[in-house]
Amino acid sequence: MMMIITGTPGTGKTTVSKILKDKLNAHLISINSLLDEYELSLGTDKVRGYDIVDTEKMIPIVEKIKNKYSNENLIFEGHLAQDYPHSDKIVVLRCNPDELNKRLGTRNWKKEKVQENVSAEILSVCTSESYETYGDIVQEVDTTNLTPNEVADILFDIFNDKKSYSLGEIDYLTDYFHYLN
Repeated sequence: MMMIITGTPGTGKTTVSKILKDKLNAHLISINSLLDEYELSLGTDKVRGYDIVDTEKMIPIVEKIKNKYSNENLIFEGHLAQDYPHSDKIVVLRCNPDELNKRLGTRNWKKEKVQENVSAEILSVCTSESYETYGDIVQEVDTTNLTPNEVADILFDIFNDKKSYSLGEIDYLTDYFHYLN
């Protein structure tokens, strides 16, 4: 079985995925590791400082990895992971914009890059993009007040169909609309 873990940078994807990998005895695919290993970068966005990922080239690579581990648990993590269209489960990690701003502020990022990512979280960009690909199977988990181990426990339960976290329960737009101006 395959689970995608996606979300805005700073929501905990990488940390939680590493913990969950051990809990599920799963293989972990990270978009960041695929970038270099398979030369998926189309270059760097000069304005935003992001690697531009060739998602068209990424999909068959992930498909090949998924087929290789078809009888094992697999986690695919990254903020573009939702572009891969053949997963069994997909979870978007979410975070309160104030907390996300603090988390991203500890990175060596330009203020504009931090603000863009906080705005994306307010607008539910990763959720929206995930929904476009996967529809109602998308689940959202708020990581704001949880430790990475607590989030991994929740994802473990989602993976094993013991819990479900419906779309639409997390909404930051109403309270943070002013931030977008």
